Amino acid sequence: MRSNRNGQQRKDTQATPAARLPQYPSTAVAVPFKVCSMDLVNAATDKGLSIGAINTVFIRRDDDSGDIGLISTARVKKHRGWSRYLGWWLKVTLWARYKDADDIAIEIPKGGEGFKMWLCNIPALTGTLLMLLLALSRAAVQVTHLTVDGRTDSPLDLGNSRPTLTWQINQTHNCDESVCPGDRQTAYEIQAAKTIADLSEGRLIWDSGKVDSNQQQVRFGRELKSRDSIAWHVRVWDAYGDASDWSWTATWTTGLLEQTDWGEARWIDYPGRTENQPLPLFARQFDISHNKTIDFARLYLAGIGLHHATVNGEEVTDEVLAPGYSNWQLSTEYRTYDVKKWLQPGTNVIGVSLGNGPAYVRRSVKNPSVGRISPYSWWESQLKGNGTLVEDALAGSITIQLNATSGYHVGGSINIDTGGGGEKLESRTITAISNKTVTFAPGLTLNHDAGAEVTGSGNNIAASDASAGAAVTPRLIGRLEITYSDDSKTTVVTNRSWRTTLGPLVTDAWYSGSDYNATREQVGWDRPGADLKSKPWIASGLAPPPNLATRLVARAAEPVKIQERLIPVSVTAPVPGSWVFDFGQNIAGFPLLNLPELPAGTTIKVAPAESLAANGTVDQTSLGPGDRGRDLFITYTTAGRSGGESWHPKFNYFGMQWVQVTGLPSGYKPSLDLITGLRVQADVSVASSFTSSSARLNRIHKMAWYSMASNIISVFTDCPGREKLPYPADFTQPFGALARNFQFPAFLRTAMHHLVEGQSIANTSMAGNVALKTPVYDWGYSGRFGDEINWGNAIVLVPSLLYDLYGDTTVMTAYYDRLVDFVHYIQREKARGHIVDASLGDWVEDGPQTSGRITGTWGYYLTIRAMARIANLTGHQADADRYNDLSHNIRNAFNSAFWNDTSRRYTNTGNNGTSNATQAAQALALDSGLVPEKHRKEVLNALVELTYDYPSRDGKGPHLSGGQIGLGPIVRALSAGGRDEVLWEALQQNDRPSYGYFMAPTKANPDGFTTIGEEWDRSSSKNHMILAQIDEWLHAGVVGIQPTALTTISSTWENRLIFQPKLVGDLSSASGTYQMLQGEARCEWQRTAEGNFNLTVTVPANAEAEVRLPSVGKVKASQRAKFVRVDNSYTIYAVPAGTHVFSSETHGLEG
Repeated sequence: MRSNRNGQQRKDTQATPAARLPQYPSTAVAVPFKVCSMDLVNAATDKGLSIGAINTVFIRRDDDSGDIGLISTARVKKHRGWSRYLGWWLKVTLWARYKDADDIAIEIPKGGEGFKMWLCNIPALTGTLLMLLLALSRAAVQVTHLTVDGRTDSPLDLGNSRPTLTWQINQTHNCDESVCPGDRQTAYEIQAAKTIADLSEGRLIWDSGKVDSNQQQVRFGRELKSRDSIAWHVRVWDAYGDASDWSWTATWTTGLLEQTDWGEARWIDYPGRTENQPLPLFARQFDISHNKTIDFARLYLAGIGLHHATVNGEEVTDEVLAPGYSNWQLSTEYRTYDVKKWLQPGTNVIGVSLGNGPAYVRRSVKNPSVGRISPYSWWESQLKGNGTLVEDALAGSITIQLNATSGYHVGGSINIDTGGGGEKLESRTITAISNKTVTFAPGLTLNHDAGAEVTGSGNNIAASDASAGAAVTPRLIGRLEITYSDDSKTTVVTNRSWRTTLGPLVTDAWYSGSDYNATREQVGWDRPGADLKSKPWIASGLAPPPNLATRLVARAAEPVKIQERLIPVSVTAPVPGSWVFDFGQNIAGFPLLNLPELPAGTTIKVAPAESLAANGTVDQTSLGPGDRGRDLFITYTTAGRSGGESWHPKFNYFGMQWVQVTGLPSGYKPSLDLITGLRVQADVSVASSFTSSSARLNRIHKMAWYSMASNIISVFTDCPGREKLPYPADFTQPFGALARNFQFPAFLRTAMHHLVEGQSIANTSMAGNVALKTPVYDWGYSGRFGDEINWGNAIVLVPSLLYDLYGDTTVMTAYYDRLVDFVHYIQREKARGHIVDASLGDWVEDGPQTSGRITGTWGYYLTIRAMARIANLTGHQADADRYNDLSHNIRNAFNSAFWNDTSRRYTNTGNNGTSNATQAAQALALDSGLVPEKHRKEVLNALVELTYDYPSRDGKGPHLSGGQIGLGPIVRALSAGGRDEVLWEALQQNDRPSYGYFMAPTKANPDGFTTIGEEWDRSSSKNHMILAQIDEWLHAGVVGIQPTALTTISSTWENRLIFQPKLVGDLSSASGTYQMLQGEARCEWQRTAEGNFNLTVTVPANAEAEVRLPSVGKVKASQRAKFVRVDNSYTIYAVPAGTHVFSSETHGLEG
């Protein structure tokens, strides 16, 4: 007899056979419980009971009054001790027939051995028969983090008919066995249905079946059509071959995949509006029957340049600055909004306001009434053809006579009869232009009178001009689709039935800012009950598309959203009437005004800045004002509302740490909450974390992080202030740092879309070239700022990076021919004896300049090496072989041209001179693998010497001189060569060039920069990411997580997960995480002054890693770690998935 937990005596009886149990009902109920105690029965040894052969587990009541249930053929794993038993998956099916069952014992028999676990706190059961599901623990692994084409946010307008699905798996509990469930995924199964309900009930449209594979990235199993909604889940089998539970259900919906899906929707605008009139509002009222129940409602909308939409006065999204950058001559992004919750029986209203955005950038957009007389902009949109018919044009005509033909383009569009609200508008594709005659196809349908307005489009055939820079005035196209429970539908499309008026946004300029006059507001204009039939409302005009070649496309990348709200840390009054607010952090965003009650007509001006002038007012020099225009501010004119007013611009953003506010009443002293800084950024997922015992390193990381975050908007940009333009090299070159801070599987798809549209396709010598910025807003394709291999080769590097980081080959497959076109261009037009001269060299490099022949040939080598791999991955083996051969030839040519036998380093002229050996030249060769093995040590020594000897004002310590091209390779080459102390010492410097120089207090920046500057001398922009490459080392070196090799841009990091902390200086601890494709890797270490070193690493499930433990003495390793070797001062172990703890004796702290 044994006692239960209440001290009552009971006897051990034999378990009831399975045959005695009745059939179970179909309803399952989850019951909470805990283990009260366990009784060992005839334990075999003190080390624990081996129960690996058990087939059946019986359950009986605490008081032995009857049989409760049975686990049939339960799979129970073998363990070495009792404490490990509870960590394994065991489903207990409980047949409950007793309403007073409070405690239940589970008996596991094995011959004469066994044990019992007491489960307590079982709820009182009802008299009805229920089936209860008890879980002694969770499944060994669970599936998490489902994505579709890199998106985690259930997109409603996925533009891919066969997207890529990914997932991660987590091991649910600790395990120290030789093999653990989470060590690897052995198989997976994906199921998909049209709805969540269909999925749960097994009405599937695709089931992968069980696929034996450790792959966590799979293309959807069938082609989808427009508007297809998908619900899916996945389960996996672990290292033991046991299945997980199904994951949570994720969803997505395809967008309008075909242009014909837009049906009768037309582009509309405010007819006859001129550039200096206020921006337009659009509204459309419609009715919904009281007898209808809405199943779903989707609003598809594209506004040029930017749009803001409401339904019944409610914002339909928290996205800002939509739809973002585009080359409107080729495509414009649309958005899809789920508007069901805002619709109501009776009258409903869609409201849309438009801004110019980057589609119409003109310095002639002025507003003298608020002082906007010299608007700043970095570039200006090109005006298109604008003429009139000289004579009548009859139906069937394919040729017309115009008063002028400048601004029209062969292959572009001509829009005939754009006046009169567009009632007779016809757009055609131009086939020829001669003098004042334009020929087009097809022929006209209508007659058009002499004097009719005729406009042109931009040039959609990219040749030498900046096609994306063609001016496009505000217009929109939209389509609302409502589906009811009875399968009937209501469709509302943009046409002349929409009403329009000029709104309160008086001026809108992408660079210069906006002027909002609240006295012009029509309160309730976008709500039911608004009078849209009376003045100033008029019928919308039909507008041509930006170009007949323009496609409406879904956005692959995440939307831009407000990410952070910054309250000022201080406010000062440097001069009477001006209040300067400091947010304490340089950001990309816009200010939110929270004004007190003020008289109607009071105009408040807000000027952003990254620095201060000597007198404490704002200094906007770094944001661009000067020869290209002086005015950069926003204004708000109050309506005089009781209780105050709140407003922020909807169609602008700026780089800013300070804002200067003027126009407040005399004697009014504002509080800090008068203004809030709203930081904006594309809603990409964070990839990592970093912290260390060094406040200096932590600050540098924070500066780099904010610099990167400030330039991830709808596209990657150079800076959020002066230019805010999409230069490809501004993200490809620091991508080692970018990818360790943010995740870009979706964002890079959008980048690739723009790169392809930025490639010249004209039948000229430029064919295949990719411009210096994409979309191509200015500068075009030729000259120093249009034709540069290390900017254009992003068209090859981006799909290669997608494979490096996320295992994606769909993008390189889809665009393979365009990559080949770029390579052909470089071979045909740029390479001479396998040497390419890059006009921008190592852009913003400090001091002596690295030859463009070095940077260009290095870029050529990277491009061809990436192409060889891409060709191999996409099944173009002959191309792969050819590119491999070419890469060897380039490598030989590089060494012949730039290696100096005397100085044993690379110089700008090779054996023709020993001068101009730069840090960048050595590092580019080392990092890319251009250096022959026999010279690697010499080149590394040269790099170290050049770093320590680099001239500075105080002549002390190493300095990093590299620019946009060279800095990343310098950082990686030094770390890979084991010279991390050079990087550490360089980060301690405070004179130019150094990060300490950015951090040093000045009058312009009293607390130093809070982001990374554009140039080492602190000039130009204060918020660039092209010198943020040091942050890659903070993750891969200081913390020591080297998750994968960015083979595309470097040969430095190995292509596997490695933990190798670099112990430098007096650094006593560091920790960080990184989100790999498989899941989160984690590393944390500490060391003492005496040299005791502790390391904890976590390897995500379905991955394995190598741990390189700094050690000069004793080592204590994790139980599951397998010793590999000792290499110099590192002891190396191989570890599977899970958390592993190490300790060792190493060198003590310096200093």
